[in-house]
Amino acid sequence: MNFIIIPLLVLGLLGLLMGAGLAIASKRFAVQIDPRIEKITEILPGANCGACGFAGCMAYAKAVVEGTAKPGACPVGGEPVSKEISSILGIEISEQQKLVARVHCGGNTSERRQKGIYEGVKTCLSATLISGGTVSCNYGCIGFGDCVYACPFGAIKFNENLPPEIDEEKCTSCGLCVKACPKNLIKLVPKDKRFIVACSSHDKGRIVKQVCDVGCIGCGLCVKKCPEKAIVLEKSLSKIDYTKCKNTGECFKVCPTKCIQWKR
Repeated sequence: MNFIIIPLLVLGLLGLLMGAGLAIASKRFAVQIDPRIEKITEILPGANCGACGFAGCMAYAKAVVEGTAKPGACPVGGEPVSKEISSILGIEISEQQKLVARVHCGGNTSERRQKGIYEGVKTCLSATLISGGTVSCNYGCIGFGDCVYACPFGAIKFNENLPPEIDEEKCTSCGLCVKACPKNLIKLVPKDKRFIVACSSHDKGRIVKQVCDVGCIGCGLCVKKCPEKAIVLEKSLSKIDYTKCKNTGECFKVCPTKCIQWKR
C-alpha cells in the first residue's frame, strides 16, 4: 500500500505547492485594467465592425480611456453612445451631425451599358482590376454589390439595372461600404442635406452623353442658380459644399440630365 499512498501524497503536495505558486504569481504580476474600459465596452454596440479604426469594441474602449481616440468615433452607436462615454470620462462633447452613405452614381448598369461580356469573378474589385470595370462609363457603378456584402447592418440592397440602394434608416455611417467600393462612389454626407450629384465622372460632357443619360455634363447651370453658392464645378463635375447647402433645390430644378437627385 505504501507504494501507492506515498506517490499520491507526493503528487498531491506538488499540486498544492504549484497551485499556491500560481495564485501568488497571478496576484503579483496581474495587469490592472482601468474599470472605465469595461464600462465603455459594455455600452458599445458590440458589432466589432472596425469602423472606428480599431480592431474591436474593447480596443476602441481602451483607446478612448487612454486618450488616443475620441468618444464620438463609434458610428454605429452614434450620439447616444458618445454621450454615455463622455459621461464615464467626465467630459463634454459637442452635438454630432448624423451622416449617411449615398451612392454618387445614377447610371444604368444594364447589358446595353456594358463594355462587353465579363466572365471573371463577380466582384466590383475584380472587374476593376481586370478591365477598369464592366460598364461603359469608367467612373460608373459596376453593380456586383461589394458594398452590399460589406454592410453588416443590411442597409444596402441590390437595385435592378441601377446602383445599389441605401436604406438611410438602417445606415449607421460606419463607412465599410465606402471602403468596399473600388470606384469611390459612396460618400458619407449629412442626412439632413437632401440633394446629391449622382455622378462621379470627370469626362467632358460630350463623352458623358455617349455612355450615360443621367451623367453630369458640366454645364454649370446648378452653379449659377444656387442662391447659397454651395455648388462648384471641378474637372467638369458639379460638387455640393454641404456646409453651405440650404436644401433650396434650385440645382435639382435646373439640372438638364437629372443627375442631381433629391433624397426623401
